[in-house]
Amino acid sequence: MPSRYAQFKEKLPISRLSDDVLLAFRVLFDDPLDIVDLAQDIADLALYPERLQESYRKEWEAYVLKALAFEIRQHDNLSPAEFIELMMSKVEAIQQNNDTYHNLLRQVHHAKSILQSENTVIFPTPLRQQLTAFLLPITTITPPKK
Repeated sequence: MPSRYAQFKEKLPISRLSDDVLLAFRVLFDDPLDIVDLAQDIADLALYPERLQESYRKEWEAYVLKALAFEIRQHDNLSPAEFIELMMSKVEAIQQNNDTYHNLLRQVHHAKSILQSENTVIFPTPLRQQLTAFLLPITTITPPKK
């Protein structure tokens, strides 16, 4: 039998959330003492916009799922409908009134526009540059004859 968290994770279609809504949840549950600095991560998108799709989205999904599971335990006195309404009102409040959210969202939209632009080339990260330089000579090796 899967754990309650595994069931929770399986049933919530978090991957279907838009970046805007997922970011609102992420801001809602942000812990300033957490090891991850959300504002710095998003600021880094100016230099590494590919991180939005390659890592940040999955990190945010995991973070939000964990936080939601905690919130459900904290509000076990609420009915499912009351809990849903509570979360909806909190996310709506962030989307309407939170300056931090609006600033972060602007930066996320900028990174997405870079990624979707047809005339923009994303330079590889230093790690990928180093790996490419290391592995490139493989292209000069002739494959064995069959």
